[in-house]
Amino acid sequence: MTETKIVVTNKDQTLKELYRKLPDIKSFLAAKGCPTTDAEDVFQEALLIFSRKLDEPDFELTVEPFHYVKNTCKFIWYNASRKNAKMRTDEISDTPDFVDDQWIEKELKLRRIETAITKIGQKCQQLLKMFYGGGATMSEIARKLGMRNDKVAKAQKYRCIHKVKEVLENTDTNSDDYSFLKS
Repeated sequence: MTETKIVVTNKDQTLKELYRKLPDIKSFLAAKGCPTTDAEDVFQEALLIFSRKLDEPDFELTVEPFHYVKNTCKFIWYNASRKNAKMRTDEISDTPDFVDDQWIEKELKLRRIETAITKIGQKCQQLLKMFYGGGATMSEIARKLGMRNDKVAKAQKYRCIHKVKEVLENTDTNSDDYSFLKS
């Protein structure tokens, strides 16, 4: 299945139409836990990203501008909330009694996985980031990374996950704890 390119002929008009959708974006972000005051900042940042992308000669828009901006908002909000959560956990000097031990274990495992990912090849890092962090489809990943098709991308993702598992096994004694890393 080939993706249809969306052509934006009037950038200013498209941006004005997107501004009219701000209430929809605010509702969407509120459902994701984003405060209304932050939603406007997230929306502005997403519009800036979209506007800059439109100026890039090799940028191909394959979804409606609203959906592109909406997904960009989602990723900006997730990244910001993750950074805030990480900063808050770094600031905690003493673990309170009410913190769930299972949550801490899972968080530590995720940090080990993130560290392991930094030890694999750049192309694998990029593929995993696009798939897990960016929500890209295998077809999109194949196209962006110059692979023949989505099946090749899927096979490469499988190999990359196994590389991460190998790094974890070589650095950790509890390698069975990473069984949730599914390929």
